[in-house]
Amino acid sequence: MTPLRGAIDFITGLPIDRDTRRARLLAARRKPVGSIPRRGILSGHWDGGNVVGAFRGGRGSFIAD
Repeated sequence: MTPLRGAIDFITGLPIDRDTRRARLLAARRKPVGSIPRRGILSGHWDGGNVVGAFRGGRGSFIAD
């Protein structure tokens, strides 16, 4: 598995920014949401949704609503 600090975005081909890496890691640490696998979160397939987006820009929490 490629470390996230050197990962390349599969859509744009550019390196992944620090905020996105942090959001992916935090989202993957939570319990699986529905049928979303951790592997899909870490690979970037859920970057556009609210799963990873909940942890962007300092938002997000591990406390259930």
